[in-house]
Amino acid sequence: MNGLHTCYEQIVNLLRSDAETFESVELVEQYRQFWRPDNVRVVILAESHVFTSKSDRNYRIKEIDGLSGYPNQYARFVYCLAYGENSLIEGDHPSKDGTPHFWKIFFSCENEILSNESFAPILKKNNSTQQRIRNKVQLLQSLQTNGIWLVDASIVALYNKGKKLKKMNQIIQFSWSNYTRTVIEEARPDYVIVVGKGVANVVEQELKKIMKKNYSVIAQPNAHLSSEQHLNNFKTYRSIIKKISDSDRA
Repeated sequence: MNGLHTCYEQIVNLLRSDAETFESVELVEQYRQFWRPDNVRVVILAESHVFTSKSDRNYRIKEIDGLSGYPNQYARFVYCLAYGENSLIEGDHPSKDGTPHFWKIFFSCENEILSNESFAPILKKNNSTQQRIRNKVQLLQSLQTNGIWLVDASIVALYNKGKKLKKMNQIIQFSWSNYTRTVIEEARPDYVIVVGKGVANVVEQELKKIMKKNYSVIAQPNAHLSSEQHLNNFKTYRSIIKKISDSDRA
């Protein structure tokens, strides 16, 4: 991870005391690489993970059936199954956390979405804890098998306790130019879905050079939109994935 560390060291000069430690950045990347498909078909390009402190990393994650080699430290990142599932953490984790919006994005990539009830298998109010975790594991495995991979534009967290970093766009641009762009070029996906206009405003010009017309921009799942608009956005994920899958059969 030399490239990651080099990029991080230069970002620290921008953020100084606001930067999370490299150990957190490295842990998030370990989770990302664990779920990297052998053949990347679609990249979901988001903003960043959430600030992960040393005390967060000190929490250990229980062994999860079927996930040999899975990282065992806690991170505030959707690929860490314990983020939002405290029963997977050894000891008492004090905060409520998680990112249900991104789980809905993942679920939408693999399933037809008819209404908000379609998300029942991954929501807390509809399942036992054990069943929901099994559903999430199966979903991540399905995404991996089908070549769908989450990549963040920024290598460092852009949010800490709900607050955005002041130099967010600079950090996204620097991360993109010095690390993330290369990750996408080397993955050679068929398609990129950019999550959020904020990311698109920074990277779209260069992304277009890589992907030509093979990308889309979809609003953040927590954007100020109507429930109907959000539902249509979730349907768009499935439509894109299905179109790419159907092209294989043509």
